[in-house]
Amino acid sequence: MATTQAPAATARPPGPSGKPAIGSIPDFRRDILGTMLTGWRTYGDVVRFNVGGDAYLIVHPDHIQYVLRENADNYPKAPFQDVRWRKIVGEGIVTSKGDFWARQRRLADPAFHQDRIVAFGTIMTDATSEMLAEWEPAATRGESVDVRNEMMRLTLTILARAMFSADVWRDAHTIGDAVGTMLTHANKRLFSPIDPPEKLPLPSHRRYLSARDKFDAVIYRMIKERRSGEPTNDLLSMFIEARDEQTGEQMDDVQVRDEVRTMFVAGHETTAVALTWAFYLLSLYPEVAARLMEEFDEVLGGRTPTVDDLPKLQYEWRVIQESLRLYPAIWVFLRSAIVDDEIGGYRIKKGKNLFISTYLTHRHPDFWQNPEGFDPDRFDSQLTQSWHRFQYMPFGGGPRKCIGNNFAIVEMQLCMAAILQRYRLDLVPGWPVATEPGLSLRQKYGMRMTLEPRAEQ
Repeated sequence: MATTQAPAATARPPGPSGKPAIGSIPDFRRDILGTMLTGWRTYGDVVRFNVGGDAYLIVHPDHIQYVLRENADNYPKAPFQDVRWRKIVGEGIVTSKGDFWARQRRLADPAFHQDRIVAFGTIMTDATSEMLAEWEPAATRGESVDVRNEMMRLTLTILARAMFSADVWRDAHTIGDAVGTMLTHANKRLFSPIDPPEKLPLPSHRRYLSARDKFDAVIYRMIKERRSGEPTNDLLSMFIEARDEQTGEQMDDVQVRDEVRTMFVAGHETTAVALTWAFYLLSLYPEVAARLMEEFDEVLGGRTPTVDDLPKLQYEWRVIQESLRLYPAIWVFLRSAIVDDEIGGYRIKKGKNLFISTYLTHRHPDFWQNPEGFDPDRFDSQLTQSWHRFQYMPFGGGPRKCIGNNFAIVEMQLCMAAILQRYRLDLVPGWPVATEPGLSLRQKYGMRMTLEPRAEQ
């Protein structure tokens, strides 16, 4: 249970005063990540912001470990964010709490075991090959592509096939449009200080509710078909067939629907933007890209990668981890204090929200040499053994670590290897690059890159 002992500290954490009455709300709305970064560099590892009341930013791995593990009972997910997530995805793994969350986690875990993920490897490489074939005309004409949009389309295709198997094709357009609308809604709502009721007849609300209803209709129809037909080896069937080892219970249709919603809204965009940042970094560091190509040539020799190849692609794994360090797709998450507490010698008031930003912690100079540099070799296994367990957490930490992290890493490795064997991707000269923090750490202006075919190996 959460501690009930009064904290010894009485000092308030330092932080910007902001504007009269409204504090830092305009700064958060204008540039939430930049505001946090400036606050951290100015005031240290515990920062207080006035955003309609106190909210705290914590950056040091010791403090994060305390919140996420040592005193996790006092810091559940913040209601501010949970309520908004729940409106979008329902009572899935992201939003559920307590015993119900533990039950859902037990039910969903088997679908993400390594042996299950291996079965999806061919889906990942087949979808990538189809995308690369569509790139050929643009590459021949010397045209560029928006890699962020292409990765969004690719990861949505992969997730749809892994979730729904062959059934996805008759609903591909509906799924793509619906998920895009739901993602736009989620990105606007999750961190906005204003949360108008969805019943208000705003055009954006009507678009979102229509998209959600269409997506739900697809999900419920497929659930009905799975329950009455032969089981298939896809994620939807795994959710339906999962049985709690402790109670013997299974998910009902609403719970299955909520997990599917969660996967699509929270799952495919994060992998897409992570891949995009990786390609961007490789275009800035040609020596890293050249070494990566050498590994691909040595291990793959021009053939399509498979899951069996991944243990041999060690440098690629490091490249991906280093990219996730600099640009973690899950760039922030929130907790809320149940009772007063103390962190870093400062009093944390009950009921207040805590921001934990992986983007900042991954740049902490006390834990990273040359924190702004792109150096995949820092992820050599001999070096990582001495790391603080919470200095690197691209998928979160503690009991609520992202359930799909292994799926995402396998997907990133296979897609990256397949793409870079065919094309070298370079940022279009002068193209603006900036972060757009929302549901994930998006690229604000997309990521337009040129395609240079590689010689056949």
